[in-house]
Amino acid sequence: MPGLEPSRASGSTEHSGGWQRLIPGAIADPDTALAFVDACGFCTTGPVPGIDLPNLADALHTSAFGVWYSAWSWKDDLHFEKRLYYARLVRAQPTFISCDYLPDFIAALGGRGQEVERDPERLYRAGRLSREAFALYQYLLEHPEQPSRELRVRTGLRHAGAAAERALQELQRRFLICKVDLTGRTRGTYSYVWDLAERFWPEAFETARRAAPSVARGRIRERLELFGIRPTPALESRLFLWSTVTPL
Repeated sequence: MPGLEPSRASGSTEHSGGWQRLIPGAIADPDTALAFVDACGFCTTGPVPGIDLPNLADALHTSAFGVWYSAWSWKDDLHFEKRLYYARLVRAQPTFISCDYLPDFIAALGGRGQEVERDPERLYRAGRLSREAFALYQYLLEHPEQPSRELRVRTGLRHAGAAAERALQELQRRFLICKVDLTGRTRGTYSYVWDLAERFWPEAFETARRAAPSVARGRIRERLELFGIRPTPALESRLFLWSTVTPL
């Protein structure tokens, strides 16, 4: 975000990552959290092991667990209001993506020449998408906006536990599904409602279809370099699931 000044509370701007200078002062509410995400382009909620990516926990000077004391409601409300995109994305960790960069992330993964990376049936047949993930996607394709419990029951995954959670992560990482609502906000009623990501945010996917994957990846690589990270194909695959095949 243009005009943001380094935060005095954020530590030295000489840090190897360099992203701390993008912290817009104290992050104390959804608007300042959004300003941080917009300034970075994307960030995770907690640190990613082995790489200094921008993350909300370090920006708040707290732990990956402690961040939820501040961000638990922000992540939902900002996403549902389409002020940012929230899902398990970067290395399957909870991730925020700014509206400006959302089409880039979609195009970088599954744009022209890379469509297979967002094609559930082809991925499943190739053994690259789990049976559980394919079942969840197929059900949502025909039955929009399903609460978590109903989705698991209808797909036979009610007692699948960890396998069902992994399946939800698989689909989120490929921008296939996302959370679109809550069933309630009180104890005993709090649960997510799921739908196809493209159905929830069609404008971003339409923009992504017009974007060249190579250009989209270039924009994201520029952010990594700004953070002091030299991207490699192996790193990009781990973080973003990008194919090592050069896109158009």
